[in-house]
Amino acid sequence: MSDEKLAETGGERDAAGEAPVAGEATVAGEAPEPAAAAPAPSPDPEVAPRPARQWVSMRAASLDLRVGAGALPALAHVLRTSAGRPHACALVSEPGAPDDAVSALRDNLSAEGFEVRPIELAERACSMEAALALDALLGEARVTSDDVVVAVGGRETLSMASFACSTWCGGVPLALVPTDLASALASAVTPRALDAAGLPRMVAQDGMARYLAVDEALLACDPKSEPALLARALMAQTACCESDRTFGRLWDGVDGLVSGDAAAVAERFQDSVRMRGKVASSASAATRQSLELGTTFAHVLRALAPEVAPSTALADGIRFASRLSVALGSLEIDEMLTIDDLLARLGLDTARARVSPDDLARGLREERYRRTNRLMLALPRALGRTRLSVVTDELLAEHAAAWCGSRPSD
Repeated sequence: MSDEKLAETGGERDAAGEAPVAGEATVAGEAPEPAAAAPAPSPDPEVAPRPARQWVSMRAASLDLRVGAGALPALAHVLRTSAGRPHACALVSEPGAPDDAVSALRDNLSAEGFEVRPIELAERACSMEAALALDALLGEARVTSDDVVVAVGGRETLSMASFACSTWCGGVPLALVPTDLASALASAVTPRALDAAGLPRMVAQDGMARYLAVDEALLACDPKSEPALLARALMAQTACCESDRTFGRLWDGVDGLVSGDAAAVAERFQDSVRMRGKVASSASAATRQSLELGTTFAHVLRALAPEVAPSTALADGIRFASRLSVALGSLEIDEMLTIDDLLARLGLDTARARVSPDDLARGLREERYRRTNRLMLALPRALGRTRLSVVTDELLAEHAAAWCGSRPSD
């Protein structure tokens, strides 16, 4: 029986590595004496906490997700077990990454036998130029396909590292250590598309990271902070795309999320990552494209009004899409109101920025026509089901004017 299996079943090994047998004879030929009842073990304060572990489906491979207390300390050993004889490990960190987390990872990786080669990025960026710059740094660090890369940072850095590692030497195993809850939810399974040719988010990519370690501090972050709000907006987006069951589980878990209960956040976080991976890895292109829900509107709104928080922009994008779907006869009004109620219960406010309806409609058209030859937006058709739908210029202009005219006044 392996050490890991033995640990799972509660067994222990002696110094020689063998499992002791209760009542074993000490003299050859003698019958073993009955084993005395063992006293109840006392809690060992030095035993490291074990994070929750979950496998997440991806298009290229499965993601090993570890969440909670002990996730970061356990990562080095996980990588050591996967890599076999340790080689080099490039530890990539963005500017402003927590020094304690980076230092702890460096020490743990070194203790597991890796030759750690630190790479500090000059800036946070998610572009082809940044990916090529990381390639150059990986080359200087002599990283090969037999080595490992650990990336620490936010969604832009982790997404850029995902693209670079997927192609460097034909693919280098990558572990992600996000620094905020929203990045933890989205970076591995739906990395951000890279900017290219002077245009934003043009080079799309599938998630390829093999490991994702989410520290317990992210789960216990301020529930009113922007990363927590954006994470809840991404959870709502995922629930509107995956199924009515996922939508129902998020609805039932709202109170724990809003109160910041770490156990409730961890449960909903794991469920959302797993369901988001399921949608993103679907064999159906229509299902994969449903995760566009609200994103086009959010990008355009923030381009016109940068002061709008990303969580607010995405929530308004989902609201806008649900109203378009009602106008097309694809979504029932009661279901639209249920989506509104979910967003409100999650604490996701609506934007108060004043923008021109003509600018908003024009931006939405340009954003979509840059990627397709038809004006199509991801619209919810039922709770837990979203699909791309054709929208006419007239209907888009009408709803853009309605949205702009309904902005609440302070």
